[in-house]
Amino acid sequence: MIILPADQPLDWRRPPVITLLLILLNTLIYIVYQGGDQARIEEAQQLYLGGGLLNRERALFVDHLAEREKFDAEQRHAIDAMRRQDLATIILRDLEFEDWLHRSPAYQADPAWQQARQKAEAARDRISAQRFGFIPNKFSVQGLFGAMFLHGSFDHLLGNMIFLFICGFALEAALGRWVYLGLYLASGLASHLLWWALDPVWVAGIGASGAVSGLMGMTIGVYGLRKIRFFYWLGPLIGYFKAPALWIFPAWLGKELYGVLLAEDHVNYYAHLGGLAFGFLATWLLHRAGFLKVDEAYLSKEDPDAPFKRELAALDQLIGRFALDQAAPRGLEMLQRYPDRLALLERLYPLAKSRQDKPLLAAVLKQLFALPEQAAALPLLHKLADDVADPQQRLLQHPAVLLHLLQRLIKAGDSTRALAPWRRLCQVTPVPPQLPGLTLQLAKQLGQRQDLRGVGELGQYLRRAFPEAEQTRQLALYQQHLAR
Repeated sequence: MIILPADQPLDWRRPPVITLLLILLNTLIYIVYQGGDQARIEEAQQLYLGGGLLNRERALFVDHLAEREKFDAEQRHAIDAMRRQDLATIILRDLEFEDWLHRSPAYQADPAWQQARQKAEAARDRISAQRFGFIPNKFSVQGLFGAMFLHGSFDHLLGNMIFLFICGFALEAALGRWVYLGLYLASGLASHLLWWALDPVWVAGIGASGAVSGLMGMTIGVYGLRKIRFFYWLGPLIGYFKAPALWIFPAWLGKELYGVLLAEDHVNYYAHLGGLAFGFLATWLLHRAGFLKVDEAYLSKEDPDAPFKRELAALDQLIGRFALDQAAPRGLEMLQRYPDRLALLERLYPLAKSRQDKPLLAAVLKQLFALPEQAAALPLLHKLADDVADPQQRLLQHPAVLLHLLQRLIKAGDSTRALAPWRRLCQVTPVPPQLPGLTLQLAKQLGQRQDLRGVGELGQYLRRAFPEAEQTRQLALYQQHLAR
């Protein structure tokens, strides 16, 4: 049975940075660090077999395991008949047998046996699952934290990372990155602590499933009774349904309780149960107590740009009613709260130009020229270039405005419109020091369009205004090249 939240679409405008980093970290640990486990296992095998330990411990181990697991004669024989290397690995990893052996009088009375086994155990303890796995009956802080970043196989890793991404990206957006990360790690710790309290076994547990189960519990705690969409896979049945999030919690909880009580597999249902319960209780209680802030607008799928769009529509209404005395100050105030919005600049530029409103026009142009280079802004730049040629638009004749406009049009490759601000700048006193270089760039663009007349006009200006400049010499050479 699989039931997963599928309510929120992934929005790359709010990238799930922590979720992606967790996935990357788990993957790197599995590939880079755990990738060396085979060599560590072989080293431990060699020390165990080379120290003659298998001959000493084989019968003891088979008897101990058979009594512990209630094996019959056939099962005992199957264990005893295993390959030496495989049996050595099983014996070394059986920590319950190791604990029993360390307390046996024969072992304690034989220093050579102890020395040989200590070497093999030291090598075994360098295996990732033994070093950083969580062993309830051998509690360690490094295992408590480290186990949630280790995995037993690639399938184990892949399954956990898929669940982590599906549940994580929405929670990260709703809770904020650092709160989300803290609750994720706390869920992993809680999952191990519940296992330690209820089932103190000698098995090393690894995997992010406890922390990921915490994310599922956090999803329920965050959404509460809000209706959301779930994906389900129940045998041959696959599809989606909508239900209050809280209604799904008993189903998830029941699945883990069934696993704890009745399942006969190697899944750590105690860890799942601990993470799920902690994730739900932590978010539910902290949210209700007011200590946990949740982005309700995100959960409700409100457009993050909705306030801006509403104000833009109100501004359009003022302009449409010709209430320009109200629209101008409203627009100036909106520029401060919503900077670098092209849609706002496109509305306010005609307003500022028609009213000859110097503060508003200055604010619009400052933000327009600060926009990153993008094709979307070109129409407004084209409009500005056309207006520069109008002698009545005195506010647009300022050298700084002309210079910024010329630079942007040259970068956009619009040499035809760039001529208007260039011609105005040629009449400015003093001439901006950037003008010779910009003139050369503009001439080359016009040359590529075979506009020899335009290139001639620019060359004539440089020879008259900057006869000794390097740009004048280069443009003369370029004109000779075009004339061939």
